[in-house]
Amino acid sequence: MLGGMGGMGGHVGAPMEGHGMNKTVGIAMALLLGFGVAGAWADELQGKVRSVDQAERAFVLENGTRIWVAEGLSIVTLREGASVNALYEERDGKKIATRVKITHSEKRVQ
Repeated sequence: MLGGMGGMGGHVGAPMEGHGMNKTVGIAMALLLGFGVAGAWADELQGKVRSVDQAERAFVLENGTRIWVAEGLSIVTLREGASVNALYEERDGKKIATRVKITHSEKRVQ
């Protein structure tokens, strides 16, 4: 009988470990879904670029709206006069672009 109980002892511990694993996976999924929902709250704006500040990684639209560009996005091709469509999130009172699409770029006259 003791041999049988010893065998059961291993099985009793396994579901508890599995339960902890399921709980960890459940928490991770909830966090991922939470971040996904936060991304869904991004706002969109369109306009013509009045100025670009490469050092600040920011640009200003003709209506005066200042937008900072998120790390990992290139700002090199952004030029004054370009029409843009941007998705942004409010972070610490700043509009941070998470996507910037140049919809029309005026040719420079030299």
